[in-house]
Amino acid sequence: MSEFLHNLLIVLPLLVVLVLILPPFKAHILVAGLVGGAVAIVVGGLPLGQATTLFTNGIVSMLTITSVVLFASTAMVLARAGSISSTLNIIKRIFQGRLQWIAAAMVLVQAFSVYGAGHGAANTLVTAPLVFAAVGFNPLTIVGMSIVSGASWATSPASAESGIISQAMGWDVQTYANFMLPFTVTFWLIGAVLAFIGVSRALKNGTLKPGEPPQVGAATDDGTEQVATQKLLGDQDAADWKRSLPFFVLLFLIIVGPFFNRWVGVDIFTNLVTPLLVLGLAGFLLKIKINEMAEEFVSGSRPILRYLFLVGVFLGFVNLMTEIGTFNVLASLPAGLPASLIGVSALVIAFLIAIPSASYTAAIDAIILPVLAAAGVPPQIFGFVGVIVAQGAMMSPVQVNVAATGFGFRATIIRIVQNNAPYMPLVAIITILMSLVASAL
Repeated sequence: MSEFLHNLLIVLPLLVVLVLILPPFKAHILVAGLVGGAVAIVVGGLPLGQATTLFTNGIVSMLTITSVVLFASTAMVLARAGSISSTLNIIKRIFQGRLQWIAAAMVLVQAFSVYGAGHGAANTLVTAPLVFAAVGFNPLTIVGMSIVSGASWATSPASAESGIISQAMGWDVQTYANFMLPFTVTFWLIGAVLAFIGVSRALKNGTLKPGEPPQVGAATDDGTEQVATQKLLGDQDAADWKRSLPFFVLLFLIIVGPFFNRWVGVDIFTNLVTPLLVLGLAGFLLKIKINEMAEEFVSGSRPILRYLFLVGVFLGFVNLMTEIGTFNVLASLPAGLPASLIGVSALVIAFLIAIPSASYTAAIDAIILPVLAAAGVPPQIFGFVGVIVAQGAMMSPVQVNVAATGFGFRATIIRIVQNNAPYMPLVAIITILMSLVASAL
């Protein structure tokens, strides 16, 4: 069998998945994944025992992302206690009702929090419900949040991606982060501007449909506590500040906590401490009974667990393709090209590989970067591989940040993918142009 035919067979399972997902079939991602996984087993000659292990590892890897579950549950408790509604009321008063400025500001909040933490999904679970409550499912705002999230974790000094990329470059992590920061900030501005434009356009067209965060529920005795609080404080503004304080504290700790941890050299504000502090404050200020809060906390985990299970099952099928070398074949394609085209081609391939497989973008970086290093590509380009992989991940049904975005905006994973799909290739072109500028420096 020729090498070309062999490589074609190895890539065939991925092609089958893409054909089934796209029109005219539009199959459910699990149906497409099942068929692609079956083809991978046949083509790769995988024993059923090994295939089963690979498949279940995909599910397990998603369900072990505990930070996502903890923050989703915490945010849901605050939302049902009315904290998000009150926070939104205050933000609207601060910005004098200018929703386009609110959307742009929240995109920047997302950027700062992801950059500080080095990962996106847990932060998305906190910011997305607030944005949804303000402007609803606004396509450009979602794109803006996706752009800044990917650029932030790909270049954050706290991310695994930066560790892998900087090691491949032969730089320390902080040097890499400093080198990429101007480009990262550029993506932040692009994301904020897109959100501003998207909301301004929706306001002009009369199509803006703000969502509604979960309102006061069992945790606050069907709203009687809110009424009592308002009477005690005397006016709505004071009640909003009191009710919103736990959510503002959560936002503050998400943004500042990681920087503080690195400054003192000790992890103080962890994925355990932050939710406990916020929930304790909410219980004290809003007088939520501890048993009711515990039940709300458990109930709040259900939606995100559904998303994670869906992603995990599809990732299990993707693991079968990874095992037989599908993505290694794709990653090796640029190596045979002329030296002048290797860098750009590698970025394009990295973007395409991320779309079906980027549950963990650091793994994609680890596949692509050795190929570039062996081909003699300037190390200045390596950081843009991380950025463009993150951009492709925003179109990936197995990316947990996509699932978190769907959770926050009350949409399916596929709807988020479809929303981002027209824009991410354009942003990827900007990334490629940036890489050319950087390689010339």
